Amino acid sequence: MESFIDHEDAQKHIPPAVREHLLGLIDRGRLPPTDDILHRLIEAWLLKKAAFQKAAEHGGFQSSDLLRRDDRSACLVLTLSGSLVSIGPLQNGRRRISYTSIGLRTDVPETLEIDDGALAEDVATGRPMKFAGGKLKQTSTVTDLAAARPEAGEAEQAAGLRKAGDKLKTEFVRFNRETLEKTDDADVLRRRDDLFQKWIILQWFLLGGLERHVFTARAKILWLELFTGIYDALRAKVSDPPLRDMRFLEFTNHLFAKFCDDYKWYESEHKNFDIGLMKALEEIPEYPAYVGFVEDYRRKL
Repeated sequence: MESFIDHEDAQKHIPPAVREHLLGLIDRGRLPPTDDILHRLIEAWLLKKAAFQKAAEHGGFQSSDLLRRDDRSACLVLTLSGSLVSIGPLQNGRRRISYTSIGLRTDVPETLEIDDGALAEDVATGRPMKFAGGKLKQTSTVTDLAAARPEAGEAEQAAGLRKAGDKLKTEFVRFNRETLEKTDDADVLRRRDDLFQKWIILQWFLLGGLERHVFTARAKILWLELFTGIYDALRAKVSDPPLRDMRFLEFTNHLFAKFCDDYKWYESEHKNFDIGLMKALEEIPEYPAYVGFVEDYRRKL
């Protein structure tokens, strides 16, 4: 089965600890020890890392390797085991901490809420996070950390933390479900990686190493947000698969590419600075004019 990433190259760049953890998931989860299962778990891991990166950026958080114990900022943390930890801003020496262990869960995960938590030491990527007292002692190794902007107020930080955390919990569970589910329906957009690989916008970014594969996962999430409605409408209206695929690529690579160029130019002019291509792309799914653009296209089919 075609994948949205180059697995041979990806496995050269994924950290050894991550690969070891994923192999452990296969054993503990009693999953078939096949290359296909390992590939799907790698894809899910990349999607989670990409979703975390996106949620942090759009939520006003900044990627970091360290949060000092006495830093007043809130932060969002992703661990090697797939747990999400939301650490609220420091107030009177205490923090509100929300810990959600997701792993390979496909149902709604339970969250441990600690209203008067405290960090036992600085939080840093590459090592477990430790807490002072309470029910939660430590997490698995921290892989990603994003801290709130220092200028943001405590209420703004807390609100951003809740929004990002809630969205990521939903997305992580969905990624798990799609990774582990068994279905014969290959004609859904998320399984059409042959079409995804032909998306012209992938050629607009030149990246290497692990960053390339995280970006590709982030682009896959965006591709589904942008085009699932278009693909479903074409499936319902166009019975000939080659013609349907041709029309889908015409939309993604011509009509949408032009829309994206116009949107980026307009927003950059309006804000008086270049908003950047990736930010423009990821803002478009919720842009009212794009929603109308898609609806107009579907009506004309």
